[in-house]
Amino acid sequence: MKNLNFFIFYILSVLFCFALAGCEIDNYDAPDCTIEGTVYDHHNQPYQVNHGAEIIRIRELSWAKDEDTYIANRTLRVQQDGTYRNTKIFKGTYRLLPRAGAFFPYDNTYKEPSNWDDDDAGDLVEINGTAKKDFTVTPFLTIEWVRKPWIDAEGFLNCSVKFTRNQKAGYNMPNLRRANLQVSRTVNAGAALGDLFNTQPNITNDQEGQEITFKTRIPLKYTGINYWVRVSIQCQQVSGDTSTNYPGIDAYNYSTVEQIFVP
Repeated sequence: MKNLNFFIFYILSVLFCFALAGCEIDNYDAPDCTIEGTVYDHHNQPYQVNHGAEIIRIRELSWAKDEDTYIANRTLRVQQDGTYRNTKIFKGTYRLLPRAGAFFPYDNTYKEPSNWDDDDAGDLVEINGTAKKDFTVTPFLTIEWVRKPWIDAEGFLNCSVKFTRNQKAGYNMPNLRRANLQVSRTVNAGAALGDLFNTQPNITNDQEGQEITFKTRIPLKYTGINYWVRVSIQCQQVSGDTSTNYPGIDAYNYSTVEQIFVP
């Protein structure tokens, strides 16, 4: 028994020594640089997105030891008003690309579906300290308020919008698909109260420029508080036209967020 215990102790000691030998202190400085900016639409207005949308691809190029080194892509989260900020970035050279949002491909060099995700797409940015990088994209749709949210006598929330289809030179426009009314009790209007509006009516191309009205399915449950409201509309690929199968074709375009106090 003593020999068995000694043997077990010996084996554990050897394994422990190997574990210590394989451990090195990570003395690399933590990332302390910042990248920030705003994504604008082609009218120079902040591009409206879902809160926390991952639509900016970022790749660090400066750390790779040679051109054959694999470099993984990461994403930067964008706030619903189009702004973004990340304060934990290593100093270096990066390539940034707005991608997979409800907008036409950002980089005109890459127009075919086979190379929309090309590693050389996007803009080079040197990050040292705080770097600022803005982008301008052409969204599939521009959604404008016709009548901002109001509460009728029965307590239902109502509003109306109109949309404009946008086109970027060299690209075909997608088709309209469906719309959604989002009502939230927080400024993050993406966290919608689905029981108030649980349908997604289909929208067609010929409704462009027309007033589209929305109304909650039931009266608002709580009063004496603020609600935040926005409308989103989705596009889809044109049947038979694979060139309109853009990276962000399933994403939504959004109106601005409106706040309304319900007495």
